[in-house]
Amino acid sequence: MPLILRLVIVGAGALVIWLAIASLGTVLWDEEMSLARHLANALSAFVLAGLLVVVARKLLDRRPVATLGLTRGLVAVRDLLYGALTWLLPAAVGLGVALGAGWLQIEINATVAETIGVVLLLIVLVFVYEAFPEELVFRGYIYRNLTTAMAPWLAILAQALIFAAFGTTLWVVTHGWGVLLERLVMFFGMAVVAGCIRLISGSIWSAVGFHLAFQVVMQMFLSGQYLEVSLSDDRAFIVATAVVAFATAATIAGAFWRGQPNWTRPEPDTALPAAHATSRRLSKSDVAAVRRSRR
Repeated sequence: MPLILRLVIVGAGALVIWLAIASLGTVLWDEEMSLARHLANALSAFVLAGLLVVVARKLLDRRPVATLGLTRGLVAVRDLLYGALTWLLPAAVGLGVALGAGWLQIEINATVAETIGVVLLLIVLVFVYEAFPEELVFRGYIYRNLTTAMAPWLAILAQALIFAAFGTTLWVVTHGWGVLLERLVMFFGMAVVAGCIRLISGSIWSAVGFHLAFQVVMQMFLSGQYLEVSLSDDRAFIVATAVVAFATAATIAGAFWRGQPNWTRPEPDTALPAAHATSRRLSKSDVAAVRRSRR
């Protein structure tokens, strides 16, 4: 199947999944985003997006899902933590400067125990609902397939445009046209940075960590759903944290993951399907291709 058709199927499938979840949630819980609805949405997105990518990778690409950049074990944990730190470190510095200079005041109307509980809850919800399924689709499936046909830096821009169209469409459908420009810029910028981190690290988990840290902090301080937080200036908070982190995260990623990442050469997906590997004797060129793909 042509590459463009596979990307359309997965991109459109992801949009249908999230729109269906939002519509069904409205039917069952009206417009209220209760904890029960949040949990139901998260589990639905996690399962359906995961199935979409697994089926597409195995049936359309005929390749193992692990080749999308799903590192395992302690390496995956390290990549996840480093990815989170690429956002948290510069955001903490920016926030500290804003608070110290008096540009921003923050008041949290909760105990330390309540605050920690909300942070842990948001980590779970954001990971299951947004960070992992969205990164698996966009910085996993779509990005990896794009790099087979174009330079990775160009694949970063292409997947960012697709992600921006996806996220902005969801917000326009649920919140109206007034959010179009704001969300389009935000989603595109975030996807570019997450794509750079994905390229530098070679792991989806790094992009998941970046996404997770960003969304947890934003939802904790700006949504007011699970924690009562008073900000003297929302825009100053966003600039001090998100904008500063977006501008510096890729540089920090380069310090965490040493090496010379490939920005310019396409990376053909040369791993042979398991059925082919077991149905016939491999030639020397086939064996070499498989070994290169596993490095």
